[in-house]
Amino acid sequence: MKKLFALFVLALSFVALTITFNIYIYESKKVSALQDHMSFLASKGNVSYISSEEEARLEKEEKRRIKEEEKAAKEEAKRKAKEEAEAKKAEEKRLKEEELQKKKDELEKALNASKQINLDVAIINQLPEYKNGCEATSLTMMLNYAGVDVSKDSVIGKVKRDLTPIKYDSKGSIIEWGNPKKGFVGDITGKTPGYSIDPVALAPVINEYLPDKALDLTGCDYGELENVLSSGRPIVVWITSTFKEPKVSHTWTSNGTVINSYFTQHAVLITGMDENSIYYNDPLTGVKNAKIDKNTFKSVWTKMGKKALSYYK
Repeated sequence: MKKLFALFVLALSFVALTITFNIYIYESKKVSALQDHMSFLASKGNVSYISSEEEARLEKEEKRRIKEEEKAAKEEAKRKAKEEAEAKKAEEKRLKEEELQKKKDELEKALNASKQINLDVAIINQLPEYKNGCEATSLTMMLNYAGVDVSKDSVIGKVKRDLTPIKYDSKGSIIEWGNPKKGFVGDITGKTPGYSIDPVALAPVINEYLPDKALDLTGCDYGELENVLSSGRPIVVWITSTFKEPKVSHTWTSNGTVINSYFTQHAVLITGMDENSIYYNDPLTGVKNAKIDKNTFKSVWTKMGKKALSYYK
């Protein structure tokens, strides 16, 4: 009986020992797992454990981080809003400038359109009767437009002449002749040498048909020509027949006055204009409303002495 009891106690002790050993192994594994977890935390967050103080600090830092992120988000939103406002303002400015430019262009177009003048003046050809009759024929066209029913023959009949005979030197150069400021120099028909007449000597013919209406524009600024034309009055102007730069052809004296002549000189009647061009009736070619670049016209007209003749309304 004692032997059996001893065996029972021994078996019970073995069982207890086995249970204790298993418990030890289990707890050891838990400690090892905890150590591994703490090591992992240490490698990631450089902490080995989290105390209540540490937890409070981390919570405080998290709140600060969130607050900074919210602040950064607000600043970013503010920046974007500012950029959008500036972009909107710039776009509004651009649209306003475009609208302003559009109105400016429309106004300029309207002004240019208002400067588009085209007077319907009947063309008269100086040929074949009057090879040198461009001034008188242009004047006839102008008088007809002003309501005077007159022919070029009648007008030419009233043109004053400077009958000073032409004289040459031994080389055939003209040394003495008439003065175009006094009257038409030479033969207006061209059967014998003839030259020209200036506005001051031609103006009295206008007064013959339109009493006290002659308007000598010689020496005026180009703008005055536009003003007269805009008022509906054509203008006789002295230029060159091809609108090339004038060159002195001959120089002679007339009663002591030196005369520089341009044998390419020509007179036409300005009938219209637009932004870039001048339109004219050419008595030599018989072309109505011929066109010439405005700058070219101004240059040649200026170099020819700014000679022009029209009439008062």
